[in-house]
Amino acid sequence: MTALLIRRFLADRPWQFALAVMLCALGMASAIAIVWLQSVLEQHARRQAQGIDIVVGAKGSALQNVLAAVYYLDVPNGNITLKEVDALRANPQVAKAIPIGIGDSVGGARIVGTTDEFIPFYGGTLASGTFATAPMDAVLGAGVARRTKLKLGDSFVGAHGLGHGSESGDAHDSYPYRVVGILNPTGRVIDETVVTPVESVWLVHEGHSASANGDREATFALIQAKGPIGVATLPRLINARPGLQAAVPALESARLLTSFNWVALVVKVFAGILVIAAMASLLGALLQALARREPDLALLRAMGATRGTLAGLMLGESLVLITVASVVAGGLVALAAWSFQTFALPGVVIDAGEGFLYGFAGLGIAALLAALATIPVLRRCLSIDVAAQLSSR
Repeated sequence: MTALLIRRFLADRPWQFALAVMLCALGMASAIAIVWLQSVLEQHARRQAQGIDIVVGAKGSALQNVLAAVYYLDVPNGNITLKEVDALRANPQVAKAIPIGIGDSVGGARIVGTTDEFIPFYGGTLASGTFATAPMDAVLGAGVARRTKLKLGDSFVGAHGLGHGSESGDAHDSYPYRVVGILNPTGRVIDETVVTPVESVWLVHEGHSASANGDREATFALIQAKGPIGVATLPRLINARPGLQAAVPALESARLLTSFNWVALVVKVFAGILVIAAMASLLGALLQALARREPDLALLRAMGATRGTLAGLMLGESLVLITVASVVAGGLVALAAWSFQTFALPGVVIDAGEGFLYGFAGLGIAALLAALATIPVLRRCLSIDVAAQLSSR
């Protein structure tokens, strides 16, 4: 009986019910998406540095070296010689030492000169074509290929800095690259890079990357240590060498994120405000519905319905509304996650299980707030003057 009355009450004003559902759903979906997106982006940032224990570059800012070598978001402090990289590789505590040379770009993507170890290190696999085997061969990350529309066999030239081709800087027209391969999305920074043999960088910048005695240079060396002892001891040994700076990405990233803790707090507060606003809209919808149904509720009381029955009607209506809103919010969040993974950041790893946890947590909080929002409605419902309502009919 109670369920039938709830269904008829809601069906009596379908547009008002739909509006209340959408307002609650948008508030819940926005709050869940904001908190989940923050978690996804933090995990994505940590994933970029996965496997890189130490970044070795020229003396300067350790954070700048990490931003330039791991995330390609800054300019390097300078170059280091390959002799130093070879010496690091010979250290028994070093598992891998991958030299990279950067400085030019195409379409806003870094051109990275490196060795054959680089692409497997990032978990890259070929979608088409082959790996680079000769100077000026280029393998495009999935994001670069999608954005620049370059295809296998196409040629392009690099430009200084992080511009978009020759319009933003000095282009090396005499040294065109040839696309020989395109990688699958990995969700890591390699998706937004162009990988080429390090000899390509030397060829393009002859006279810039070679020192007076002919020693070849690289911009950075990505170091993977053999164990925790290497991670702890290698930075001190590297920093003791003239011209070398060791930076631990995990430490530098943690320091950077710590400085933005206030941003995370603001995001969570904003998410809370959205949920409260959604529950306020629920309260308004229930109060409007009650004002319209007071005569009907008074008639039910006159027919023998208890106050508990009326309270059950109000709580049931609130529960149905918040349940439907939760389903809609879940659909909206799932659509947003799919769009983000497909268009905004292809290859990014999104943990669906974590999303369900955030969704259930949001549903629990919403249900609690919905119960609180129903209290004023219940008080008004239980204080209906039956005689006055019936006499006015």
